[in-house]
Formats: sequence, structure tokens, C-alpha cells
Amino acid sequence: MELKRDKSASSLYFQIESIIKEQIENGEYNYGDILPSENELQRIYNVSRVTIRQAMKDLANDGYLKSSRGIGTMVVFEKIDENVKRVISFSKEMEQHGITMETSYCRMSIEKSGKYVASKLNILEDDEVYKLVRVRCVKNAPLVYSITYLKKICEFSLDVNLYKESLYNLLETQYGIKIVKGQDTFEATLADKRIGEFLKISEGAPVFKRSRITFDQNENIVEYTYCYYPGEKYKYSVDL
Repeated sequence: MELKRDKSASSLYFQIESIIKEQIENGEYNYGDILPSENELQRIYNVSRVTIRQAMKDLANDGYLKSSRGIGTMVVFEKIDENVKRVISFSKEMEQHGITMETSYCRMSIEKSGKYVASKLNILEDDEVYKLVRVRCVKNAPLVYSITYLKKICEFSLDVNLYKESLYNLLETQYGIKIVKGQDTFEATLADKRIGEFLKISEGAPVFKRSRITFDQNENIVEYTYCYYPGEKYKYSVDL
């Protein structure tokens, strides 16, 4: 496989890393597959062993590969395929996949809604709302950056420690607000600088955006949330 070798080209190990990453994300290599040996990869790309090892190291650090003595280099990357059937919290979604979530960033504040958020929550433009910003991770790797606006239907605590686990569980157990239905919108977009910083990806990288409005047991709007997921780590499927 030909690599670009002119002076303006990216480093060889980075080109190899990008190629293999794309092959994994496109399904040419699947979870549990064993990659060709270092010798084979040297032959395929016509590069040194040092170059191959650097590419493999970076892919392992990014959660795509794992090397085991006597086995070889295995693909450990697997897109999370979330099947949309009912409204559940992100924590619950991950729990169903056997994944434990961590919260690396959390901020809770009160601010004026603004015209757009007010239209989503069906309130007046100058009404106050609660704004919750979080970054949820798996094994220290950011998986979702979310911004949630909560209608001021009661006095929510500003203690960020309360919001590091499931928001929906907190609403139900602490405030008697049960989320019973919602409206989700999905779209593909590109990361701006802020999204890139929170998700630790490059500006302009593909991201998956989900917007959600939820309702409580009394048909009242509770929240408007929009989330960003790294495009290579997440996908959704819908039963029709």
C-alpha cells in the first residue's frame, strides 16, 4: 500500500495509524480480529519496524488495539450500537452494554433561557433555566459531551456532585419527576473547537449529535438536551 512520502506529507506512522483506524471503523477489521504481524505490516507499507510499532502504540492508546504475547495484536474497538426503543438515561444505556460511566467534567448553573432554549422548553425568553454541562467518559476516554437545560419547575440543587451519575434517577428519587417520554433528533455534524476540547478530538472531526426534549408523568416538558458523541465510537439503530 502506497504512503505519501514527500516533504509535505504526514509522518509515515501517522498515515498507517489513520489507514488502520479507518479500516476498523469501516468494519474491514472487527472486534476480536487479529491484525497482520509486524513483519507483514512492514512489507505491506514498506516501512521500518519502528514506524509500525509507533502506529500500533498510538492505536492501542486510542482504544483500537491490544497486543498480547502469543496471540498478536487484536482489535478491541467496537462501536456502541444503541437501539432506540424508549427514553432512558445515558447512564442506563451504557449500563445495558456493561459499560461503567465516569464524569470528568460537571457544571450546574442558573441562567436566562434565551429565545431558542425558551422555544424548546415552551417558556418565556427571559425565564430562568438550569444549565447542566457534563462530559461522560469510559476508561478516561470522553464518550459524550452534553448540555442540558432544565425547566425551573422546582428548586434544583447546584451541587455538581449530585449530577455525576444518572440525571433521570436523580430527578425521580429526589424530586419526584419521572421521565416517561421524549422526542429525539439525530444528525451528523463536525466538531468545533469547544466540542473538540471536551471530547479530545480534532476540530472538524465528525461527531454525532443527538437533541432531546423529555416530558414527565404529567405531560410537562422537563428538559432540552443536546449531546455530542465522537463519530467513530457511536451509532444508533431504530426499530421500525
